[in-house]
Amino acid sequence: MKVLRSTDENGEKYLARLDGRMTEVFSPQFEDKVRKVVASVARRGDKALVAYVRQHDLKGLPMESLRVQGPVEGGEEVGDDFVKAVELALANLKAFHEPQMPKGYTIEQDGGDLGIRVRPIESVGIYVPGGSAVYMSSLMMAAVPARIAGVPRIAVATPPRAFLSSPQLRYLLDRLELHEVYLMGGAHAIAALAYGTDSVTPVDKIVGPGGRWSAVAKRLVYGIVDIDGVAGPTEIAVVADSHAEPEIVAADLLAQAEHDRDALAVLVTPSKSLAEKVSRRIASRVRTLPKGAAARQAVKKWGAILLVPDLAAACDVVNRIAPEHVELLVEEPLRLLDAIERAGMVYLGPWAPVAVGDYVVGANHVLPTGGAARFSSPLGVWDFVHRTAVVRVAAHRYRTLARAAATLAAEEKLPLHVESLRAGSRGTV
Repeated sequence: MKVLRSTDENGEKYLARLDGRMTEVFSPQFEDKVRKVVASVARRGDKALVAYVRQHDLKGLPMESLRVQGPVEGGEEVGDDFVKAVELALANLKAFHEPQMPKGYTIEQDGGDLGIRVRPIESVGIYVPGGSAVYMSSLMMAAVPARIAGVPRIAVATPPRAFLSSPQLRYLLDRLELHEVYLMGGAHAIAALAYGTDSVTPVDKIVGPGGRWSAVAKRLVYGIVDIDGVAGPTEIAVVADSHAEPEIVAADLLAQAEHDRDALAVLVTPSKSLAEKVSRRIASRVRTLPKGAAARQAVKKWGAILLVPDLAAACDVVNRIAPEHVELLVEEPLRLLDAIERAGMVYLGPWAPVAVGDYVVGANHVLPTGGAARFSSPLGVWDFVHRTAVVRVAAHRYRTLARAAATLAAEEKLPLHVESLRAGSRGTV
């Protein structure tokens, strides 16, 4: 892994490239390809959807229906260790997310009311990717907060090969009592959930990470439905000092790099000695990986070790990147925590690796990527509710409010607004 100084020209070039990383990963040309798929499903419905499923998802595998008929069979033997791991994860997710439930409020104003009413979104679609691996953990991360929010209808879309090849996924769908399951993946699945077809009932919001096709498709259907965000390739920035163990730093960087060839793994440190040791360990480990391994490609394409003057400068670099995951492998991680302003999740110390957060600790691993941590947040219960403002005005307060409103409406050249304020009995108050 290349070692750069953040204050040098090459270090600045690297950071500048990261600033535009999502444009490189999701190029306009690629977006045009996805747009054609989405438009085709929106226009032609099942005819287009079935054709895409046969071409991209089935590849010769027989299938009778896009939707799983009847209850999902979850009685397969998946092993006690898997069941225990699922129960631990679900318990911790529930404990972490239950306090997030948003509450409405009412402000009483001299016979009138102003308030916010909170209700669950009526229907949600969870996308469960199944390309190089079946991400069952993402299903839990989305389903648990949706249930806590009270979403009455939850649909799941996953590629048929993922569903048919993974008894663990089928077990988990049954455990979570998710019985509306569509066997479809990629951009066409996202389009079908958004627009609906004869076979697929549309939803109000689509959540869950996925590959490039599904990510860009989510961005394209936003406005027809809500989405949780556009999930780019995973990211980790490790801030470490001389007290960090090189083996741990290298292992945590590579753990995220193995997700995707465009994954970002970067170490930011003031310690030249640590930088050299980590670089050697990563190089040594990468040489043992298959030539086509995602981690090998990601380290070469995006990976770097940035040498900074001090830990304050390290935090500045991290805030510029605004990564999905940040690990603070320093002597006193709590002292740095408040300096990290832009991150999806921050992990403190050597006993909190990202791999724990990915699965069982309870925090949600559906996080902003591609710099979106500047303005976005982890998936939570708040993503599965909508808020409605409620207004009631007492008659004796109306005249004062209406005169002020009419003044402002007149300034904005909206005479019909003024007429509305004075219509009927309102004009006699």
